[in-house]
Amino acid sequence: MLGVSAAWADDGTEGICMTVRHGIRLHVDGMYGGYPHSVLRDAVLQGVACPSDEAERHVFGLIADPPPHLRISVTRPMGQGQQGAISARLFSQGHFVIGERMSLSPLARSQSPFSVTSEINLLMARLWSDLAERISHGGRAIP
Repeated sequence: MLGVSAAWADDGTEGICMTVRHGIRLHVDGMYGGYPHSVLRDAVLQGVACPSDEAERHVFGLIADPPPHLRISVTRPMGQGQQGAISARLFSQGHFVIGERMSLSPLARSQSPFSVTSEINLLMARLWSDLAERISHGGRAIP
C-alpha cells in the first residue's frame, strides 16, 4: 500500500494518493454515532488504500486524467445493536467506474470511528483488486 497524503481543496474534497499520477479527489460523507464529521474524515483518511501493485497502478493510469473522484460513505446509527455500513464509489470523467460496500464489524459498531480504519483499508484493497481483475478479463475501465 502506498502512503496516503491529503491536501484540502476548495470544493470540499481532499487530494489523496498524490504519489500515484495526479492523485484522487476524496469526498467523505455519512455519520458515525454522533461523532463530529471531522473525526470521521480523519478515520477514513487513515484507512484509505491507494493502488499498490503493478496491475492496480496500470488500471489507475487508465482513469487518472483528470484525477478521479472517490466517495466514501460511512454510516453507523446511534444505539445498541444498530447495523452500520461503509461504501466506496469511484468516478472518472463524470462516470461511475466501480464501487464496493460492506457491513461494519461488531467491533466497529461499538467503538470510535477510528475502529473502522482497517475495514476501510480492506474495502479499498478490494475495490482496486476488483477493478484490476475486470480489466485483466477484457473489461473497460469506465463502463
